[in-house]
Amino acid sequence: MEFKTVEHYSKEYWKLVRLRDKILREPLNLMFSEEELFLENEQIHIGGFENEIAIASLSLVILSPSLLKMRQVCVSSEFQGKKIGKKLNEFTENWAMFNQYKTIECNARESAVPFYKSNGYTIKGEQFFELKIPHFKMTKTLI
Repeated sequence: MEFKTVEHYSKEYWKLVRLRDKILREPLNLMFSEEELFLENEQIHIGGFENEIAIASLSLVILSPSLLKMRQVCVSSEFQGKKIGKKLNEFTENWAMFNQYKTIECNARESAVPFYKSNGYTIKGEQFFELKIPHFKMTKTLI
């Protein structure tokens, strides 16, 4: 298995988009628009690949020189429960620290809160709804 950053609109990027669409969007009857995907050009895209197949994905939005927002985190259904999310998170945090970022935040679905807590993230503030799904803002200060 390989984790890596991928360029916007690259072959690997489109594999990650298809994975995100299948895991995050289709269950909500949502689709990416061309504009949404175009606007991802300034984000950092990180993927996990097994034999060139995308099995994990997330994107990072640069909010400041020290702060990143993690979004669109997913792992292929067949690979869930195999610590792939933990490895993706570790790769992301190492990349962030190497690039001088100090904090990562995310809007975690309520169902994902235990995963983020087990990886050192803490809840900031009250529950809120995004796309009619309960979420919590969570943050982690990197060492």
